[in-house]
Amino acid sequence: MCRRRRDQPTKPLIPASPEAIAITIREVVNLVEIFEHAHACIAKLSEADKETLAKASGFSLIPTLYARAGFASIHNRHIVPLLADEIGLLEAAVINLESYQGNEVALYAGYQLLDDFADRSRNCYPLRQVHGILAFTGEVEDTASGSAAPSLA
Repeated sequence: MCRRRRDQPTKPLIPASPEAIAITIREVVNLVEIFEHAHACIAKLSEADKETLAKASGFSLIPTLYARAGFASIHNRHIVPLLADEIGLLEAAVINLESYQGNEVALYAGYQLLDDFADRSRNCYPLRQVHGILAFTGEVEDTASGSAAPSLA
């Protein structure tokens, strides 16, 4: 059995609660369009492997965004959480759109979203996981259709 020395710091048992900015469903749609366009541009002009391509274009975030948007929609919400790290994927996609001759409209939309998200980054909200999907804390406690917890009855 290995013992921890008293002078060694302990790791917290529960990780810090993540925080996110709130984005609208329309902004989710714009993000998806930008990520898809960046993916297509990079794939056409680069020999990067699939994983690198998905990260460089933000394409890897699309399923997560759809899951969050669907969850928000089911609970009659019009906002979706977006983590700070995920904003970095948008930055990467915009930079790559510039490098790989992306559409100017998509590039402009990307920069507009980055500006909007930067303004909102001062107002982050705590999150929790519900059925494996990030949601804002307090947003999905008990709804008109019942508890957010699954019912196996």
